[in-house]
Amino acid sequence: MATAKEPAAGWTVELDTTPGRRQAQEEFVLHHPDGTDERLVLHDYARVYSVPGLYEEVVQHRLQCASPATVAAALAEAVAASGSSVDDLRAFDLGAGNGVVGEELRARGVTVVAGADGVPEARDAAHRDRPGLYAHYLVGERLDVDEVRQLVRDEGLTALVAAGAVGEGHVPVDALAQLWDAFPPGSFLALTLAGGDAGQDATDVEAMLATTEGSEHPSRIVVRRTFRHRLSMAGAELHYLVLVAVKE
Repeated sequence: MATAKEPAAGWTVELDTTPGRRQAQEEFVLHHPDGTDERLVLHDYARVYSVPGLYEEVVQHRLQCASPATVAAALAEAVAASGSSVDDLRAFDLGAGNGVVGEELRARGVTVVAGADGVPEARDAAHRDRPGLYAHYLVGERLDVDEVRQLVRDEGLTALVAAGAVGEGHVPVDALAQLWDAFPPGSFLALTLAGGDAGQDATDVEAMLATTEGSEHPSRIVVRRTFRHRLSMAGAELHYLVLVAVKE
């Protein structure tokens, strides 16, 4: 295992560096201040979010996750290239967690209106860690499309953002398609997708967008490139694809 690091909270984390594990299988040990140890699966988000600062320590700091900053920067780049202003965007953060992505969006001038995640612990952590970031926070493994459509209309939402939340056992592509259909022309879709340029998630999303060709409001990809998403606990580089599309 890696050397434990002491955060301000008093607990320490020790990564399990066993090679060959998929992201969903990665584990670490949380050493509590009282001397007890707890082994956690990284993707047990309900438990990870329940400890303030734990997600940031493991994912953002130790594993150097770049997806939140990358998706926010790519969205800002696409908006600028279109001649629009990022300050006019009103975003829905899908797979919002405790607000790391929303914070990156807000730092670039995006008005972050809504978040959503599959577990209520994520919502609670977002309100705890970043109070006031989300005016609305929906919870559900598969969101009510009619509820999202109403929210898009009422709040004038113009961006759907998901960093690492589509595919890989999270939001299925058909559900993403239904949500994206709720957004008006001129809206932006910004995603990071596992597997890089040739990953199955990228293939599925691009096929989804291709089905809009010939429709009244087709979706056109304006940013598409591979980047280093983060390190695995074993130290390997994990590459994702960042993709931004605009609905014409």
